[in-house]
Amino acid sequence: MRPSFQILQKKKDLLYKLNILSVAASYDNSCSSSGRKRETPAYGLKNSYLSGIYYTWGSDGRCVPLLKILLTNYCINNCKYCINRRINDVPRAIFSPEEIAYLTV
Repeated sequence: MRPSFQILQKKKDLLYKLNILSVAASYDNSCSSSGRKRETPAYGLKNSYLSGIYYTWGSDGRCVPLLKILLTNYCINNCKYCINRRINDVPRAIFSPEEIAYLTV
């Protein structure tokens, strides 16, 4: 059974938003791995700079992948230091709670 056009379009829109909002999140300095390029280590973790996937290690030594995205990059402020400032000509997107749930389940 082939998926309908609406389902394919919805997935395409979701991937488009994911790309915009994961790149935008790389400029957010709220965590230590944010926007940081890493060399590919010998044990196989890839550079996660543009994918939105960041890795952290638990207290038990396990590596845990985290999806770091913004809910939106629309902003009414015009902070000079911010990539998402109102006057910047960047692609804008917003996730609904349902879309976030779809991405993470």
